[in-house]
Amino acid sequence: MTNSSNILAKPTISVIIAAYNEESRIGTVLDAVTCSALISQIIVVNDGSKDKTADEATRPGVNVLTLEKNRGKGAALIEGINQTKDSDILLFLDADLVGFKSEHISILVEPLIKDKEVVMTVGKFTGGRKSTDLAQFLVPNISGQRAIRGDVIAKMPDLSADGYGAEVAITRYIKNNGLKFVEVPLKNVSQVMKEEKLGLVKGLASRIRMYYQMTRTFIRSHFRL
Repeated sequence: MTNSSNILAKPTISVIIAAYNEESRIGTVLDAVTCSALISQIIVVNDGSKDKTADEATRPGVNVLTLEKNRGKGAALIEGINQTKDSDILLFLDADLVGFKSEHISILVEPLIKDKEVVMTVGKFTGGRKSTDLAQFLVPNISGQRAIRGDVIAKMPDLSADGYGAEVAITRYIKNNGLKFVEVPLKNVSQVMKEEKLGLVKGLASRIRMYYQMTRTFIRSHFRL
């Protein structure tokens, strides 16, 4: 008997990865993505990187879009979204994940395939590293790892000006409109922290800028539907 809540037997799923100066990290993420039979399209948006991110992302089955200058995460995601007009599900992933495997893709997208009421999943690190587990515990629902229905994304406000606040804007839209989303555990997954990439001083400055953009977006999106 067919489950009436199952919306699609084989949905089209597009992966969007916004990347800035991730030449030493993006390859392992793409290894996991390209191994998944669930994925229909892979888009890497090289957000004005000054290193060889574009070269490392260039491989069969991957569409690399390179922006001339760094425009921020929200704008990069929009560039990717614009290439996925007919996708049933969009899967957003960060380019600096550690321990991410193809089975984590299934964990992220299956709730949307099995339950038509679920419009988004949010991946939550667990069992990876204490620092990243704690960060997501303290600031929930800002994870860059999430799957969203394409028809829902099409109705959302433009994310271009939100920068690192893009995920905050998405979560607020879902909540403001009473839509259903679920958190899913990404076991043994973490990511490289900004302080590790840039050094303590520059990394901390980048983190402060990230939280500022998130806070700004939260305040703005709290008052819009």
